[in-house]
Amino acid sequence: MLTVVTIGNAANAQNLPETGRPGIALSLDNIDSMVVQNSLSIKSSQLEIESAQAQIQQAKLFENPEVQIMHNIKNPLNKKWFDTGHDAETDIQITQPIAICGQHTSKVKLAVSNAEAIKAGHDLSIFETKTEARLAFIDLYNIQQKKKIYDQEISSVAKILQAYKQQTEQGNVSKMQTFRISTMLSQLKSELSELILSENEVQSQLRTILNIQDNTPIEAQMDEGSTLYEIKRKIEQAHPFDSQLGSAFLASAIDNYPAIRQIRHLQQSAINQVKAEKADALPHISLMGEWDKNGSIGHNFFAFGANISIPIWNRNQGNIKQAKTAIKQAEIERNIREKALMESIKRDYHAMAMNLKTVNEQKQMLSDDLNNLLQAAENQFLKRNISIVEFVDLYGSYRETKFQMFDAKAQLWKSHEQLKKDLANN
Repeated sequence: MLTVVTIGNAANAQNLPETGRPGIALSLDNIDSMVVQNSLSIKSSQLEIESAQAQIQQAKLFENPEVQIMHNIKNPLNKKWFDTGHDAETDIQITQPIAICGQHTSKVKLAVSNAEAIKAGHDLSIFETKTEARLAFIDLYNIQQKKKIYDQEISSVAKILQAYKQQTEQGNVSKMQTFRISTMLSQLKSELSELILSENEVQSQLRTILNIQDNTPIEAQMDEGSTLYEIKRKIEQAHPFDSQLGSAFLASAIDNYPAIRQIRHLQQSAINQVKAEKADALPHISLMGEWDKNGSIGHNFFAFGANISIPIWNRNQGNIKQAKTAIKQAEIERNIREKALMESIKRDYHAMAMNLKTVNEQKQMLSDDLNNLLQAAENQFLKRNISIVEFVDLYGSYRETKFQMFDAKAQLWKSHEQLKKDLANN
């Protein structure tokens, strides 16, 4: 059965038209939902978010108190072992570390900013995985369109070969011409086999990305009209990048891009790390309480005190300097990413416009009569109005021209997907 996967998870069962085997029909409309639901890399990234949330929970916890208990082994006064009487010695000490001047809150803020950076990285992973799946889908669609051309030509040549064999047996056609047709058919089948190998490779890539069962056939279905309309609309609505609206559009796109948001949170993490290191350089204080049953001062001695570290030699200077360096590195990395993304968006629009121009030019130059060329060539050859050399040349020209059109469209679809990725709206 063919499982047509939709965003609503509804399924319609039928057989794949190409093979009749169970398989999955994919389109650009439902591939995103499959990526989010099935991708193992996205599930792994989601677990990183849960781990970061756990780190926040851990950072919010306070230090546990420590209890130290000592009891005499042998009482030197009455010579009793593990004496618990009036003259026995028992000492109990309780220590509770306390945080001062942001020593606790700075760690919580650091954990929160780290979690936000991981979440932005998760969003980036989703966009990148979706784009990877969509580009593989376009490759698969392109290959399967080319397969249809080979199937048409093979069917046509096989029909002609059958007719020529009959004519050869009757002595009306030379064996050389029949052999030439047979050679042409064999070459077409060989080229189709190579194309099928490429198709299997792309299908394997898609199955890996979408976590689909091994060897499940995938059929790519694409609404070229709606995709082309969306591309034209984006190009028409685009403002010059040196204009006020164009600059504002670029700034908004860059600011919302997951990779930039991730670096922004990493910058905040570096700032919080500096604060945490500075707080760690302050004295560490622990409150202490003690009860001594038979101390040197007297019976039932109670005491209260504090343990304070004095930052004389070690004021955490190295860690503070390292954290400050991380802030500068994050700032440089952010500038690099922003400039690279800005140029990439401009390049995406330019590539999409150029590819659209190529597709439109091909559509104007190559009319719908091209689709009738194959049948016309077959009929003319069977009527012997054209030579075998002209017939082979016509078939080759038809196939090459159709492939050029398919490749031009594939480049257009891919440039569109790359733009959607860079704009983080796919």
